Amino acid sequence: MGAGNEFSVLSEFLENLDGNSYFNRSGPTLNPTAPLMSQAPPSIQQETNSSASTFTSPMFSELIVSSPELLRTPGFPPPLSSSSGTQPPQTSTPTSHVHAHVDPLPPRTKTERFLLTAADQESGSRDERLASVIRAKYEAGLLKPYNYVKGYARLGRWMEQKHDLVYVEEAFERLLLDYDRVFSAMGIPACLWRRTGEIYKANRPFADLVGVDVAKFRDGRLCIYELMSEDSAVNYWEQYGHVAFDSTQKAVLTSCVLKLKPKLPALQSAQAMKNASMTDEEEDAEDFISCCFSFTIRRDNWGIPSMIVGNFIKC
Repeated sequence: MGAGNEFSVLSEFLENLDGNSYFNRSGPTLNPTAPLMSQAPPSIQQETNSSASTFTSPMFSELIVSSPELLRTPGFPPPLSSSSGTQPPQTSTPTSHVHAHVDPLPPRTKTERFLLTAADQESGSRDERLASVIRAKYEAGLLKPYNYVKGYARLGRWMEQKHDLVYVEEAFERLLLDYDRVFSAMGIPACLWRRTGEIYKANRPFADLVGVDVAKFRDGRLCIYELMSEDSAVNYWEQYGHVAFDSTQKAVLTSCVLKLKPKLPALQSAQAMKNASMTDEEEDAEDFISCCFSFTIRRDNWGIPSMIVGNFIKC
């Protein structure tokens, strides 16, 4: 059928349509626009009635059957026939887009996981929860060995700046003054030294015992281990290490071997040392004195040894 014939047929249908015969063949017609159309001009009412009657004409129904594309709305696909048995095309959706879980939060870092583990601990015993937190901290890279070298360096800087060491030195000076009177009235050879061994005071009997001028035992020019034989010095440091930081121990009784007139650089003048290096004389053997030896540890207010006082009796 050509386009001209279809247009003629459609025009003829529009002129002969009866609205009541198509839309409601079994009962009264329900027209919700009737109140509005009753108020419209007669020309509009006549045109509307003629348009409605067009769609109920038998000739229009025949045109619809023969040319269904006339009722097709532009831009929409044709309707599916129930009798054809064809199924609508299935739109394939990627599985990743359907089943993928979208996390609204960004991935947690190891540090965040450690903080969450520490804040919200799992059920279990105390040891299990503690092990879980420590494991999370290790995995986050927050559990590292401590650098004790830096710690001791910091402690050294702090000790250099604190005034407590000045008070310790003041206490040491007071003890020196107190032992001035004690040594002057004591007939037993005695001397005192710091915990590092430097001798700061000795009485005359001790100077006579080792054959050294009493003035040499001042200001730490000689050390107590320099006046002992090697075995006696080792024994002294061992005994001292056992009781140095034990506040219940105060005095130690032992024995030692002292050198008689020791040949030490601090006891020789510069000229004597020069002459000794220029001559090729054999070195005289040193003499030793066996003694009973006791030493007492004096501590500061913090329990740290600050002074050691030793008494010697010749065997």
